[in-house]
Amino acid sequence: MNQRGFATLEVILMVMVIGILASIAIPRFTNVTAAANTAKIQSDLATINTAIAIYQMEHGSYPKTSDKISVLSEYIQGVNNLKPPSGSAYIKGTSGEPTATTISGDYGFAEVNSTTGEVEAALGTNTADKFYIPKKS
Repeated sequence: MNQRGFATLEVILMVMVIGILASIAIPRFTNVTAAANTAKIQSDLATINTAIAIYQMEHGSYPKTSDKISVLSEYIQGVNNLKPPSGSAYIKGTSGEPTATTISGDYGFAEVNSTTGEVEAALGTNTADKFYIPKKS
């Protein structure tokens, strides 16, 4: 009988090629997930900022700092869906370099800038202006 199949060396080479490709692809997928989480946070923060602006126009002042996002529930449709994603997101570090940081907690604002009306602390202890997606080089 003449059976044809792969030689042991061929199988070893294919496993090595697949391993090399996987080692290149997996870190790229991790970065994509962090970038998607960051984009969701930025979008949610823009929604919160818009709700704060509408609140300010209707009430003549910004929401009190002790209030949580529930104050803005009449201005944000589906406010219960505004939950931070799980995983990591990009936060600008002190050196200016992006760092992927694990995020946790709920949305809520600790302080609103009285001049701009922007949320100063919108997610845990991280300030809203530090979330960004690094540019590809």
